[in-house]
Amino acid sequence: MKEKIVAFCLFFLVICFVCINTIVLDRQIGKLYKSAEKMQISDDDIPSSEKVARELYEEFKKRETFISLTVNHEDLTSIEESFSEIIGYLSVGDANGARVMKNRLLDSLEHLRRLSGFNIDSII
Repeated sequence: MKEKIVAFCLFFLVICFVCINTIVLDRQIGKLYKSAEKMQISDDDIPSSEKVARELYEEFKKRETFISLTVNHEDLTSIEESFSEIIGYLSVGDANGARVMKNRLLDSLEHLRRLSGFNIDSII
């Protein structure tokens, strides 16, 4: 009987930790997505756009440690590459290329949020 109680308690704890992890991941990725969505890339003021992109990348790097515990590293690499390309385009003054990469970044973040939530995609 003790084994059944211990097994049930462990099962319950695992379910709780999975739920907490999913909720925290959703919030972390959601904050990054909203910040990236608000990022304005302006032809007139590229240096400030580059500064905002670098700050957002630093925010991502701070959150990456927790996110990387349960998320596919290929998805994180895709997001890092998008940030690198946005910053690279802005450093050479190409706002149009940066806008394209911003859209790819938003798509990668949305994909990551979808896969880390409660759905069939995250189970498979």
